[in-house]
Amino acid sequence: MKNNFFWFIGFFSWIILATLSLRPIISGAIPFWYDPARDMLSAWDNLHKLTLIGSTSGIPGIFYGPYWIWFLSIPVLFSKDPRLATFIVSFIPYMIFFPIILSRFKNYFENDVLLGLWILFILTFQSYAIFIWNPNNSPLLFLLAAYLILSSLDQKTFINELKKVFLAGIVVGLALNINLSFGSVFALSSGLFFLLNAALFLKGTLLTKIRNVFLQLISFSAGILLTFLPFFVFEVRHNFGQTKIALKALLHGGGGVVTIHGLSKWGIIGSFFARWTELLHLPSCISLIILVILAISLLLLLLIKKISFSKSEKILSLFLFSLVLSCLGLYSSVRNPVWDYHFIGIEVFWMLLLGIFLIKIPYIKLAAYGWILFLIVMGTIGFLGSLKTSVLATDSLAAKEYMVKTISNDAKGKEYTVYAYSPSIYIYEYSYLFRWLTGKEIPYDPALIRPGKEVYLILPQDKKAVLNDFINYRTPVKLYQTVKTWTIPNGTLILKRSLI
Repeated sequence: MKNNFFWFIGFFSWIILATLSLRPIISGAIPFWYDPARDMLSAWDNLHKLTLIGSTSGIPGIFYGPYWIWFLSIPVLFSKDPRLATFIVSFIPYMIFFPIILSRFKNYFENDVLLGLWILFILTFQSYAIFIWNPNNSPLLFLLAAYLILSSLDQKTFINELKKVFLAGIVVGLALNINLSFGSVFALSSGLFFLLNAALFLKGTLLTKIRNVFLQLISFSAGILLTFLPFFVFEVRHNFGQTKIALKALLHGGGGVVTIHGLSKWGIIGSFFARWTELLHLPSCISLIILVILAISLLLLLLIKKISFSKSEKILSLFLFSLVLSCLGLYSSVRNPVWDYHFIGIEVFWMLLLGIFLIKIPYIKLAAYGWILFLIVMGTIGFLGSLKTSVLATDSLAAKEYMVKTISNDAKGKEYTVYAYSPSIYIYEYSYLFRWLTGKEIPYDPALIRPGKEVYLILPQDKKAVLNDFINYRTPVKLYQTVKTWTIPNGTLILKRSLI
């Protein structure tokens, strides 16, 4: 009876969370801007000519691996609609694969705890299920690699252990190819974990421990290197240009080739703890107080021997400790800028730590489940309220589709030019949407666009002086005049300018 009730709650919760995520995907109320549009264009082009590199990384001259573009090419092969791509590369991984992988942690957590952790994670980080962006894959890859590494220690033979470590290396290699920053953190923390685990928990002589760690690191590194085969092929063809830049960055003490400044040391610590705050849906001061209370309570219970940790729980705790040490140590020491999005993935650490609190500290389960239920209710109310808001009133895929169709319908097959104001200069989103919806090639780089007789300007809400400068720069008032104007519900203005 208890098991049936658990499955009912799990299925009912999945239906609610799936509905909360599917509605914005279907309606087009999903983000579509520089990064996802750039990657969708690359995925489209990849169907005609296989690419060996992905998008540019934070270090000029170094590119991500091609895997994210390859993944995106699968849905693009069937439809150019970003909705299908979002469903396949975002919704399915987090609504199906993520809970399946999390369920494999049943050696550490009870089923009700795992369900509660997943619900809380999806409620908090719903954007991962509806937003095409390569860093959003980090939590899923982290969870999978963590499972493979931890479960490798449960294998009956050392050969089987090395096989799982090798698979973990492949997953971490994918993480490095898709999100270099957090992938580097996880690669470092995994190596540190192998060393600490051998020192603290592995039985045998010192020589045995050294041999085991050496073989683990070799297997793990082999898995990582396997994922970099496209990189090596590209480098051979291009005189090892990226390798030279990477070596230069390493010789500069972990970076130093980017002159702009990111987060400060305190900012890095703040961003690390901010993921805990987001997970709980509470103000930072309250969530940090709760964290301190939970940590102190756990330590006191251990000291007075009210609770104890099994060997597997100790290993899990060591794994999490290795991640914290590597994350804060690496991000605090590199000379290249660290940004808030570099911490995407660390929320899985907080989720697993919360799981430890839930199973070890009495009486907090009820409070946690009550809070999760409250969040589900509030999320449902917010969802119902959002139904009253027109999707065109948001900065979304659907709104931009509407603008592209408006321009195309007005042009009526005549030749025209399009400029869109963007702080980043490049207009990948409109380049993609015009290619998909109208078959017209609009260069993403405005410098490549040549103004014609009819020019459409897409102007977001911004400072009037800035927009006036943009209008005059693209269509000088001495040559062009405004003949038509559209105002989109989200505040975007479209001007049709014609030669005088």
